[in-house]
Amino acid sequence: MGELKVVAMDMDGTLLTASQDILPYTRKVLMQLQKQGVSLLLASGRDIDSLQRIGEKLDLSHYPQSGYICLNGLEIYDATGNQLHQEKKLQYEDALVLARQAKLYHIDMILFFESCLYILEYGKSSIVQHHFTSSTKYQVNNVEDIPYQEFQDLRKVAFIQSAEVIEKVLPKIQEENKNHFDICKVEPEWVEINPYGLNKGTALQKYANIKNIPIQHIMAFGNGENDIEMLKIAGKGIAMGNSFENVKYVADDICEDNEHEGIGLYLQEYLKKQISE
Repeated sequence: MGELKVVAMDMDGTLLTASQDILPYTRKVLMQLQKQGVSLLLASGRDIDSLQRIGEKLDLSHYPQSGYICLNGLEIYDATGNQLHQEKKLQYEDALVLARQAKLYHIDMILFFESCLYILEYGKSSIVQHHFTSSTKYQVNNVEDIPYQEFQDLRKVAFIQSAEVIEKVLPKIQEENKNHFDICKVEPEWVEINPYGLNKGTALQKYANIKNIPIQHIMAFGNGENDIEMLKIAGKGIAMGNSFENVKYVADDICEDNEHEGIGLYLQEYLKKQISE
């Protein structure tokens, strides 16, 4: 890896704790790095509004080279929230195909739109009820029950079911859809779906091109399957201690978990080594 110029980070299970906090030591190290000219790139399945709220805690808007990868790579924004790039998102027809899969395998499905979300409870997992308490949400029986105009901006689709069921059926779903969708386990009970061939890795490469930063100067941290391509393409890919095994397998290194200052400790140690060499 060359000189560190960008730190790219997933949010849930990586930068953020289970209670959605950035731990104090990690925040201190990241703020210090920005002052030294290192950019921060927040990369997540979340949308820009949600990511900017986290970015505010790190004063991202004061550092022009910093930015955001949203919706698992479908959108890229600069530090102040101006869109730099957008890919084609999932369409109505895709939602119909995915709903058939969800029904077949008894999985709950959530469709995220600009101002609300729709839930299809084919799995009756009751897991959905613990999420999105502040969002406007509607329960429907079929994709056809959702107003068609909503599909002008289908942000993303998620599958939710118990960890045991996901473990069992996900390989089948991935195999059946391997040339149509990118289907990744983000948490043991949570799967996110992207158009085929689009992910945080492809977005990281685009961001590097737009900002004219060689990819080997970027270090990336992640914990879920939707981080794999980003960890592989970055100059150095670091898996969190709480990552899935297949994420640890592709990483160049492993750090402490997200509840124990994993990113902050790793970066501090890395920089110490760089100085002493």
